[in-house]
Order: sequence, then structure tokens, then C-alpha cells
Amino acid sequence: KIRRRSGRYAMAMVLRRAAWFAVALASLASLAGLAHAKAAAQPMVWDTKEAGVKLLLKQASNVTATEEGAEADHSCVAFLLYSTSCPFSRAVYADFEKLSVEYGETVAFVAMEKSLSSLNFLMQFGFHAVPQILVYSPVGRDKLRGSEKQTALQEYLRNLLINPNVSCKVETFSEVLPEVERLSRPEESDWVDGSQEMARTTWAVVAALSLVYAVPKLYSKMGLTQRKNHEE
Repeated sequence: KIRRRSGRYAMAMVLRRAAWFAVALASLASLAGLAHAKAAAQPMVWDTKEAGVKLLLKQASNVTATEEGAEADHSCVAFLLYSTSCPFSRAVYADFEKLSVEYGETVAFVAMEKSLSSLNFLMQFGFHAVPQILVYSPVGRDKLRGSEKQTALQEYLRNLLINPNVSCKVETFSEVLPEVERLSRPEESDWVDGSQEMARTTWAVVAALSLVYAVPKLYSKMGLTQRKNHEE
């Protein structure tokens, strides 16, 4: 009887340890899955300087149309020019990041702060204001217009990726990306409301112009008053 009880006890301990081990493995798998999902959900926007933008756009502009009956991967890129002092840029940048999570495996998402660009670069692409979004693909080079740029870009990418003649893969930039300097994304403290500063500057200019206009008149009036008093 004693041997039978000890055998049952040993079997129970083995089963208990096996159950604990299975629970531990399931927990680790769950944590790994959450970590993978979190990593996959990270925005894939590549902030860089002008030289990096030109390199990536050059890579995307070198795409060729898929030959009939052949399959080829294309370099497709969405470029955002923004300013940290523009409230509209802040909203578009946030939407740009969201779209990079959804389309980051097919399209390269590149962004640059306007202060890092040269006048020649802005003139080359016809950028007169921010935010601006430019898309390069086998379909062509398109600058998205309108106030709802996030909606326009989402619709553009959706139509691009259902095109049977286009096969966008971000892996086509694998040889170029190591040569591109990657900057950190703008932090919350980097965004400032430039409209308030512009308003203060405008009022300062108005005040200065008012003084320039008023002071000569005041001196003229004072001179007339003194001349009148002298004559009397």
C-alpha cells in the first residue's frame, strides 16, 4: 500500500510539474506574440535630411514598367514635407505614421522637416507650402492636392496596390536605406504653434508701420503749432 501511495504521489507531482511547464510555455508564447504585434504596429516613417530624400526618390524614379508576362518588384515611396511649427503638418504627420503601419511593407514612407531643405529642392518639386505629400511609383510622380491629404494618400495607395501591373515592395530599398541617415521622429515638445508667433510678428510690423506713418504727421502738426504761436 505504501509503495502504491508513493507511486501515485510521484505521478501526481510529475503531472503537476508538466502542467506548470505547459502554462509557463503558453505565457511565454503569449508575451512573445504581444511583443511581435507591438513591434509590427510601430510606425515605419523614415525621417531624414535632403540628401537622403533625394537618394530614395532617385531609387523610386528608376522603376520600370513590368514587362508583359513577367513579375518584378517596384520601388514605391510616399514623401512628406512638413514643418514642426505648422499645426496642419502635425495632424498630417500623425496620419502619415498610421498609414505607414498599414502599408509599410510595400511602400517606403519618408519625411523631412522643411528647415532641412534647400531653396533649390523646394523649387525643384514646386513646394510652396507645408504640408506636402509626393508619391513615386510606376504609375508616375504625383503630388497630392487638397486639404484632406491623409484621405487622398490612403485612397491613392489603395488604388496603387490593387493595380495588377504594380508590385510595390519596400525590400527594393534594402541596398539604399543603409546609405540614408535616419533622424529621430519629432517629439511632442518639438511641435510648436507657429500661428501665434506669426500673429505677434504681424502685430509688431503693423505697430512699426503705424509709427512710421504717424511720427512725421505728429512732427508736422507740432511744427505748424509752433509757427502759429510764433506769429501770434
